Amino acid sequence: MTLTMLVVSYQLRIPSETFRNHAKTAAVRIAEAPGLVWKIWGLDPDSGEGTSVYIFRDMVTAQAFADGPAIGALRNGPAENVVTRIAPVDVTLSSLTGAASALSLPIPRKAMP
Repeated sequence: MTLTMLVVSYQLRIPSETFRNHAKTAAVRIAEAPGLVWKIWGLDPDSGEGTSVYIFRDMVTAQAFADGPAIGALRNGPAENVVTRIAPVDVTLSSLTGAASALSLPIPRKAMP
């Protein structure tokens, strides 16, 4: 298992409050995505710029989600300029900067020199 990060950025075409109301329904479906560990939603209500960060159990499930219907619905619906980026998570560095619990990993006892 290689934890994989998917970052999605976008610009809303609709008011952010309207998006948030519809996203509540989408969030329930997204939570059931195969391989999803967690997702963080970021949205600037004034500019309509959004960024979502997902952690998947592996590259295959992250890529499948990026190519799947949820991101397609975002592109063809409330958002434009949708950009996806996928990268393996560097668990060692992430743990050193406080992400161990967020990644559901054991917290290291001692930081590397």
